[in-house]
Amino acid sequence: MNISRELARFVAELKYENIPENVIEVQKRSILDNIAIISGGADGNGCREFVEYAVESAAGGKGEATLLGQGMKLPAVWAAFANASMVMALDFSDTSATATIHPNTSTFTVCLALAEKLGGVSGKDFLTAMIAGSEVACRLARAAVSSRFAIYGFYMPPVFTSFGATAAACKLLGLTEDQIIDAWSLDLSQYTCSSELTKNKETPIRSIREAFGAQAAMSSALLAAKGIKGYKDPFEGQQGFYKAYFQNDYDAEAVLKDLGKDFEAAKLIFKPWPCCMGNHGCINAALNIMRDHDIKPEDITALKAEAPTVARVVLEPAEDKKAPKNAIGAKYSMPFTVSTAIIDGSVTLASFDDENLKRRDILDLASKFSHVLNDEWDKSIEMKTGGRLTIETKDGKSYTDTVSSTLGNPDNPMTEDAFRAKFFSCMDRAAKPADRSAQEAIYEHVKALERIDDIRDIAALL
Repeated sequence: MNISRELARFVAELKYENIPENVIEVQKRSILDNIAIISGGADGNGCREFVEYAVESAAGGKGEATLLGQGMKLPAVWAAFANASMVMALDFSDTSATATIHPNTSTFTVCLALAEKLGGVSGKDFLTAMIAGSEVACRLARAAVSSRFAIYGFYMPPVFTSFGATAAACKLLGLTEDQIIDAWSLDLSQYTCSSELTKNKETPIRSIREAFGAQAAMSSALLAAKGIKGYKDPFEGQQGFYKAYFQNDYDAEAVLKDLGKDFEAAKLIFKPWPCCMGNHGCINAALNIMRDHDIKPEDITALKAEAPTVARVVLEPAEDKKAPKNAIGAKYSMPFTVSTAIIDGSVTLASFDDENLKRRDILDLASKFSHVLNDEWDKSIEMKTGGRLTIETKDGKSYTDTVSSTLGNPDNPMTEDAFRAKFFSCMDRAAKPADRSAQEAIYEHVKALERIDDIRDIAALL
């Protein structure tokens, strides 16, 4: 089964006219999501340094592409790099409902920068490239069991997304099947990510990692366009991607099944809460319980969570998760985020401000948290982002809720009003925030993206 060839053919042949309307609408929402969270991520841990590095490395080079929310342009590859460094800072990006990745993080930043560089890229062409990239990333990822993503020491979500970003760039460049395979070979030769980032509380790499994937994707596509040859089978080859990262423990059929008919690019979760997706099932359950029962936070004696093993990253080491030391640690802490939701009624961007990380009421409640992991849930699409929470109280009562389809899932979507509120809350955090009328203009332009003749018209608003 030639995965590389079939995926390359799909990317090369994909036409806007053959993409279902629901896929288009989901991807437009993803574009809005990415614009907002990148614009609002300038103050994220490590982001300023990455932006400064990009500006320095550009060395006064041609201003080809926009640095979101900062009022400047850089050469396209450095704009993609800098924007991608901010995309995970708020931990608010959309997530695949079927694969444990954020498929459009580096994909969007590469598409925007390259479309500006090229000029004349229509909204339809831009959407087609985004969908090609999103589809490739999700399909490559769903072929491997997510609980095995880190088994050999690699942190896989951004690696899959970089392959998607490469596909999107190739689509914008109009590359052939062979050139797309060349580009994936070049990307495979450049980018990786270590799971050691999950073991170190001090590093900001978890937040800024997408910068490297975007840079590798952009350069890979541009080099392939110049004729650099790659490997024949970069994904399924004898010593290819799946051999190197998974020891060939993957399902090739899952990559290609219903390709071009059943779009993974339509199956995105849009986060209502700015923290790791592993927290969301139990946050949702906590809010349900607090809504349906008259419970006072001070009467809670125990919080007991059940989650898929892929959520281990937000649960262990348990003592560290109960008292996170910084914002990124708190975003990857189920005890902290669930306790915040119970006490404050939600989890917001302000929940991770320094003063909130030290709140005694939240930390005291988090100290009452315990958990078990359910490896069977890893095999269930419905429960991969789900969770079960039990709240016990002083009067001896116990309240349990199980959430399989968290708020933001395709079958439990955020309302348009809630999504707009998220968009504006992120845009207001930009280094140089636009006024509300300008933000409204961006929103409405993207909503009508298929009628835009040149993406540069939207970029001018950013």
